[in-house]
Amino acid sequence: MPADKSQIETVTLNETSAVPLNETTLPQQSTLIGKTLDARYFIESELGQGGVGAVYLASDRKLHDKHIVIKILLDKSLQNSWVVQKFQQEKEALARVDHPGVVGILDTGELPDGKPYLVMQYIDGVTLRSQIKPEGMPFDRAGEMIKQMGRALGAAHDKGIFHRDLKPENIMLQSFGAGEEQVKIIDFGIAKLKDSIVAPSTMAGATAGTVAYMAPEQLGGRPTSAATDIFAFGAIAYEIITGRKPFNPETGFELLEMQRQGVRISPSDLRPAVPADANEIILRALSFEPAQRFQTAREFGDALARALTDELTLDQRSAQIPATQLATQANPPARQTADLSQKTIAGRFEPAKADTLNPALHAPVAEEEVPRSGAGLKVALGLILLVLIGGAAGLVVWKREAIFGARNATERSLAYSLTVQKMRDGKPFQDQFESSGQEIFENGWKFRINLSSPQDGYLYLLNEGPASGDATTYNVLFPEATTNGGSPRVTANQKLQTAWMSFDDHQGTENFWLVWSASPVPELEAVTGAVNDRDLGEIKDGAKARTVRDFLKQHSSTKPEVTKDSAKKQSIVKARADMLVNAIELEHH
Repeated sequence: MPADKSQIETVTLNETSAVPLNETTLPQQSTLIGKTLDARYFIESELGQGGVGAVYLASDRKLHDKHIVIKILLDKSLQNSWVVQKFQQEKEALARVDHPGVVGILDTGELPDGKPYLVMQYIDGVTLRSQIKPEGMPFDRAGEMIKQMGRALGAAHDKGIFHRDLKPENIMLQSFGAGEEQVKIIDFGIAKLKDSIVAPSTMAGATAGTVAYMAPEQLGGRPTSAATDIFAFGAIAYEIITGRKPFNPETGFELLEMQRQGVRISPSDLRPAVPADANEIILRALSFEPAQRFQTAREFGDALARALTDELTLDQRSAQIPATQLATQANPPARQTADLSQKTIAGRFEPAKADTLNPALHAPVAEEEVPRSGAGLKVALGLILLVLIGGAAGLVVWKREAIFGARNATERSLAYSLTVQKMRDGKPFQDQFESSGQEIFENGWKFRINLSSPQDGYLYLLNEGPASGDATTYNVLFPEATTNGGSPRVTANQKLQTAWMSFDDHQGTENFWLVWSASPVPELEAVTGAVNDRDLGEIKDGAKARTVRDFLKQHSSTKPEVTKDSAKKQSIVKARADMLVNAIELEHH
């Protein structure tokens, strides 16, 4: 929890509620300052009061005066059964969720007069509200925040908890230095819980939240769900990017009508640099009907983060993302490569014996010729006639694509997953498990990447990491000499697995590049020789590394479709093209 007075709960109830909203009429709890609760928590100061409770900064005498936050209901709030119920449900909600992006609950208790209190994590940081600028936030920082928000909110939804009061004031940014910050969602005071052990359902007729961020169904008193939070999340994202709210009504009724008509001023109208994909993603999250929004908060957050940050070049990403967030044992800085890469880079793949390749399959695939039949001649004559009649080269191109496009429109697909081994004190902990790669992992855990495709093709896997200064280094993980005789040629349904790699002790993102092509890729063929006893996979030739960087930059502009197969614990990447290029990001803390 924060140390400034802007971090207090905001609760708005409808007219059926008996809770007074005028804070000046509420009794003060200042008599608690200087007192010690349960012989442990020394109250230092009052951080602020909201409509129903007060928040205090305290120190834990049993933990070397570690700062914590205590939340206590006000006297008048105890007279309202709904507020008391929600206070107890907040305790239940925070106890259910264990995620770095959600404020943690540490303890509960009662004052001598019977008032309940919560002991929560103290967050040394600032509110998101304080960081929103009139011109909008830089895309790279916004993208990282939005990704973290989506995953934290998704973790709460997975536990059946719907926040219902998301707003910039209820999102904290905890700083760890060197540009690293962690999003923390706070104030679950009016959250809705599925299968609550405190109360079976939310009181009928109560509408709670902050009007500017309420979804249409919330304003109308209809049932709320994960989609309700996603709408508020969309409104926050709009404000982060543009510096303005998507709607500016004078009354709740006027807001509902504005929402029904849809967002009239899109983010790109206010900030032309907003990528087209990001613009559409935000507008979809703000759809009037819940079913038209994203299905999960994580899906929305990840999609918007990609749309915002993928517009940056590889050089820009290397320059703007701190090295502490990128460096891992899989991509160490250049000065550490010789020490660590043999453990993690020189991967040993173990394809099934039945998939052993015939050397004849290594020959390049001949390009299919265009039929020279009479039907083909008629098509050609038809095209010439179109040129003479239409007189427009664009029409010829369109017609040719319509007739012959099917030959080049083959969809390429590739499935990848992770085999993850939890580690404790450097030793395996619990059984290995399969993952689609979209979870957040812990530092020190080991992982292997598993790859397969229903098609034949040429596979290349590279690891991208920081070197000294603003440079970027690339390591070739596949092909390598111990698998397929060093050939990138892979047969349909052949299963490949990398060597074990590790997440190091720095919170951040691991970056891998998958290239799946119908034919050999010259730019990558030129660097496969880097997997040797001297270079251990690292592309040390500066000219070749720049060629790889330019190749990835050029081909990553066309983004493939990525879906998650929860049943098989896989991520499926698809593209209607002869070559698929996809960046894999693995998050850990």
